[in-house]
Amino acid sequence: MHQELSDLGRAICRPRAGEPLDTARARAEAPSVTVVIPAGGFGYRMRDVAQEAGGVTQKSLLPLPNGETLIDRVVRQYAACGFREFVALVNHEGAEVERHLGDGSRWGVRIRCSYDPEGGGSGRTGAMLHAVRRGALPADRRMVVHNADCHVFGYAGSFPDDLLALHLASANEGAIATLAAVEGTPYPFTGMSIRDGRVSAVEMYPFIPVPTHTGITLLEPEALTIIEDRAGRTLKNFEADLFPEWARAGRLAAMVLPYDHWVAVDDRKSYQRFREALAASGDR
Repeated sequence: MHQELSDLGRAICRPRAGEPLDTARARAEAPSVTVVIPAGGFGYRMRDVAQEAGGVTQKSLLPLPNGETLIDRVVRQYAACGFREFVALVNHEGAEVERHLGDGSRWGVRIRCSYDPEGGGSGRTGAMLHAVRRGALPADRRMVVHNADCHVFGYAGSFPDDLLALHLASANEGAIATLAAVEGTPYPFTGMSIRDGRVSAVEMYPFIPVPTHTGITLLEPEALTIIEDRAGRTLKNFEADLFPEWARAGRLAAMVLPYDHWVAVDDRKSYQRFREALAASGDR
């Protein structure tokens, strides 16, 4: 089973190779890029954890070992790399998120909060477009969309610098977007090989080397124009609806990360794993 999975990984995942990333250019360009942080989910699977964390009812405000919250950590990491404009897309307990973030001055940045349309339920894409229409999110700038509950940790170097540097190189070659992916994920069940009706190998939670989107994407202004144009017709989720189209056209680039340097905090187990990793490594 290991050999077959290894062969699969080599066949479908070949990260970009070539010249070193120009992180100096990325630092120079960072102030012109808007960081969009979706933080409006209800976090139903986290409700019991939230109560244990002192009554926090918005997932993005869950505390970390160093005293930060999930959303604080995202803002700080990008602010440290020269990004200065942030828009938080809020809905559930949005006022709490807005009150917590303030205007962003404690990080030396500007943060605006955009509330979902009346009634909510618009999803991330609808929330982005609503922010554009109400003037909170400029449509003529590059933007990195980074979910508040998606975190890169233990990364050798600066993830925001490298993501932007890789995107700039890819955009020069025609890419319209660059997504951050992990090289694969553990299979959530018992895996096995079957030969002629007999189980020939059994492995608990085997690692499946199929690259997986992390919930982090850097978009060119052209991409947002396309998203706006499709809104109201077929577009419901820009990743699900447009990534396949951009991939077929060769316009979707990817940054590949090791799985153990990323976590999506969407349940008790992942939250605990992330807290333990941060506490053990001192990673911030």
